[in-house]
Amino acid sequence: NFSNVQAMGGLTRSGRLMSDKARKEGRNGEVVICINPGGEEQWDRIVSAHGSPGSPVVMLNSAYSTSYDLGNKRGFEEAYYLKRISKGWVFRSFPGPWEAYLEKPDGSVELLQQYRTKPALREVAELVREESFKRYAINNDRWSKGFGERL
Repeated sequence: NFSNVQAMGGLTRSGRLMSDKARKEGRNGEVVICINPGGEEQWDRIVSAHGSPGSPVVMLNSAYSTSYDLGNKRGFEEAYYLKRISKGWVFRSFPGPWEAYLEKPDGSVELLQQYRTKPALREVAELVREESFKRYAINNDRWSKGFGERL
């Protein structure tokens, strides 16, 4: 809950998480925000070294996933999520639902389905791919305006 984060006060310090100084000083009661943390194994090390009970840990712009699925397998809540899949996208903006979007031949998108809980990647990809083929057959490739041809 962001209001809980705001209630903790302003930014008290910044610096490198895994440094000797950060380990020595600790982060008790503070929010830990880590930008581009690397793979999910690194997340566990960050939480272990710098997290404290009841304090949020936020990972921003993590480009790595250790599984072929949506999100992470470490129990972190995905607040904002956008993943390109064949013929479409998967999107989520917390606290909203997970959404499957079909990308049309003209580049626009259409919401196909919403999920209350995180769906399996295979399920979403199959839905989007089948709907694309049903509507557009093999002609649903991305088009580039100005070139007049498929890329």
